Amino acid sequence: MSFRKLMFVAAVGSALAVAAPALPGQAAPSGGCPYPPNKPVMTFTVTPATVYASHSVSQFGKMSQNGCGIKNASMIIQRRALVSGKPSGSWTTLKTVTTNTNGVFSSTRFPMHNEQERVVFKAAGGFPGLTSVIRTVTVRTHLSFNPTEPGSCNVHIVGRTIPKKAGRVVKIQSRGAKGHFNGWTTLWKTTTNSKGVYSTTHTLTCGKAYNLSALIGSDSTNSTGRARTIFGIKPVH
Repeated sequence: MSFRKLMFVAAVGSALAVAAPALPGQAAPSGGCPYPPNKPVMTFTVTPATVYASHSVSQFGKMSQNGCGIKNASMIIQRRALVSGKPSGSWTTLKTVTTNTNGVFSSTRFPMHNEQERVVFKAAGGFPGLTSVIRTVTVRTHLSFNPTEPGSCNVHIVGRTIPKKAGRVVKIQSRGAKGHFNGWTTLWKTTTNSKGVYSTTHTLTCGKAYNLSALIGSDSTNSTGRARTIFGIKPVH
């Protein structure tokens, strides 16, 4: 090793020795490869980027220096609301997680509304503060769908929205059989009540098989949501 490299390594060791101590009960972040003198980097991913409300997303990333992981680093995961597609309000902390021996961190979240997420590392252990890229999570309204055939050629459907959507139009739609999808046709519409629940009965052709689903449009805080498709619903006399 050259004299200049030896002097650099000695200087880094000295800087780490006088770095701010970790919080009580918490190990100081350490690791990374200090040469060459590059700054640490942070990656951050949220998947899937589009999810139905109350379903989970995985958050994960890595903090490293020159490809070497930095362990015991406190990673602050934050979120900020999106309203009509624009950031609204300040960043709030969801949780703090710690990197493992490879510098990797991960977590799980169940978002209810459209949001942005990021990770913040506050300077510690001789490492500078870092803020990750911002990830957008699009959250679709969850719409349940439960049809029955009570007779008189009627189909009765009940369902609810998550999060609660009061006074919203729900479209009851049909499609072709499996392997023959040519788009959706709206058969009728209904409206959710104050609790985000809908209940509707409609007369269809007796004995005909219908493949039905329900659709609720987007609003300022959630994207369009579609219920599961139930195939082969046959109204009876």
